[in-house]
Amino acid sequence: MNVILGTAGHIDHGKSSLVKALTGVDPDRLPEEKARGVTIELGFAHLTIPHPKGHADFQVGVIDVPGHADFINNMVAGVGALDVVLFVVAADDCWMPQSEEHLHVLSYLGVTNAVIALTKSDICEDIEFTTEILREELEGSPLEDAPIIPVSSHTGDGLDELRKELASRFYNVTSTRSTADNGRVRLSVDRCFSPQGVGTVVTGTLAGSSVSIGNSLELQPEGITCHVRQIQNHNSQLETGLPSMRTALNVPDLPIAERGKPGVHRGTTLVAPDSGPTTQTVDVHIQRINRQIPGQSQSLGPLKLPRKIIVHMGTAHLSARLISLDQTELMPGDSAFCELRFDSPAHCFVGDRFVIRDASKLSTLGGGIVLDPLANRRRFHHDSQLTLLEKRLEAPVQLDVILSSAL
Repeated sequence: MNVILGTAGHIDHGKSSLVKALTGVDPDRLPEEKARGVTIELGFAHLTIPHPKGHADFQVGVIDVPGHADFINNMVAGVGALDVVLFVVAADDCWMPQSEEHLHVLSYLGVTNAVIALTKSDICEDIEFTTEILREELEGSPLEDAPIIPVSSHTGDGLDELRKELASRFYNVTSTRSTADNGRVRLSVDRCFSPQGVGTVVTGTLAGSSVSIGNSLELQPEGITCHVRQIQNHNSQLETGLPSMRTALNVPDLPIAERGKPGVHRGTTLVAPDSGPTTQTVDVHIQRINRQIPGQSQSLGPLKLPRKIIVHMGTAHLSARLISLDQTELMPGDSAFCELRFDSPAHCFVGDRFVIRDASKLSTLGGGIVLDPLANRRRFHHDSQLTLLEKRLEAPVQLDVILSSAL
């Protein structure tokens, strides 16, 4: 069983240390990260956890994200395809500004299956009181009922209980996961490089369908076709990569993007050929959480419309203009049907979730879900389009609803 686990939480709350304690792998791989003691880029590790019912072990791809506010772009790129999030809060600091912002990001992306690790428990004088304070901070949020487990990466206390809780969460995820192969292969690229004598290698979390050696894929939004020569999962060679698997694909005929030359880079996506055209106009549903992110006044103020924003979707961040159907502003707690008009071509599907931030990339403003990826600007204000959006919002990933609303 393949599952994806990702971290979240404020800087210096012990996310990377906890990953190392669980997996034996230090996810901080850059010299600058080791010198500064700060996670800057996405880190990766692998964890095997026994199945609670005695079935095949869970093979867990672990994604460790930065906690510093300056690297929120990297954080958002790592958490869009998680099965479970390991939300890390330090017992000596408790709830902090990036704890709140990460909570917003996860909520907008629909990642609410969480286990909360209360780290540094060995230096906390009153762990029960700290747990109570943390539970109050989570009240009214999608994580308010998530289990809170005190742990210490230094002493190992609580790690066994944490593994047991994670196994329970993985079981719930996989027991309800659809086994239907929808043929919609997708790998949002989070890294690309070119080892000597190998050619281009891309990594990401495989979603939707399996991919095998020899398959043709298409890079979007560039529209470049390539072929899969090799597949790896945590340094193991495979014939076929499966959904919810951290996957490295060797695609030697795919160029890496350079200045003035199209090619693969973080933010591009590999999909099956003929997976639909690119778009620059998308009809969506936007929502705003009625909670303030400390230090971000815009998070609790009105979102004036129309407005220039940054859209984080998959591993990409794209400039766009946000236009409402009938509102001039959105307050925290509000929601509305809107249109995204991208500055450059994008590729997405019905049901894709995203986060919106201000154009200066300093504040998280809201999030939403794609309802019509090939929207028509002239049709946006028609009653028939509003009916389509309302129907799809009720079941955005249900095929019969998508088809009937289109008809």
